[in-house]
Parts: sequence; structure tokens; C-alpha cells
Amino acid sequence: MNETHSHSAGPIDYARPGIGPRPSTTILVGGGMGIAGAFLGLIIFLAACFGLEGAFLFSPLPFLLGAVGLVVCIVGAVTGKGNIEDTQVLGVMFVCLFGIVGGLLEMSVRYGWHVLGA
Repeated sequence: MNETHSHSAGPIDYARPGIGPRPSTTILVGGGMGIAGAFLGLIIFLAACFGLEGAFLFSPLPFLLGAVGLVVCIVGAVTGKGNIEDTQVLGVMFVCLFGIVGGLLEMSVRYGWHVLGA
């Protein structure tokens, strides 16, 4: 059972799957910063739930990571280098907003801001 095909397409490049150009690096960096900010905010919140109120000392970090990630994402979308999809940009903005809002709420606990009407 030795079958040879003369119409083979050649070797497949597994190092870069998919078709089309590479995604924009600046959007990926902004998304990474947003994810880091969101997870850091979650870790700070969980640490405070376990009684470590000193964890709120780090509450500006998720805000800063989310804000810088959002700016980097917008700059990456405006410059337009690489393959830019709308869903990538919206996803990065959504995750960065998690970091910004979470950081602001944690900063309100740390600094005693009355945000939610209490």
C-alpha cells in the first residue's frame, strides 16, 4: 500500500499557525497588563477577605496596570501595525476596565472614600 500523491502542498509551518499576518504586539502587551492588573486586584481582594487589611497598600497597582494597558491598547489600535481585529481591542479594553474599576474600589477602601453612598 504505497501511495504517492503528486499534488501535495509541501511542508506545513507549525511554528506560526493560522493564515495572515501576526497580531499587533502593542495590543498584546496592553492585554497582558490588563490581565495582570485584574488578577492582582483579585489577589488583593482575596487577601483582604482573609483578614490581611495591609493588602490594600497595593491597591493602586491594579489601577495603574489597567490604565497603562488601556492607553497602550488604544495607541496600538491607532497606529495599526500588524493584524488588528476589533474583538482583540474590545477584549483588551474590557479586561483593562476590570483592573481600573477594581483598583478604584480597593483604593476607596484604603483611603476611606465613600463611593457607594454609605
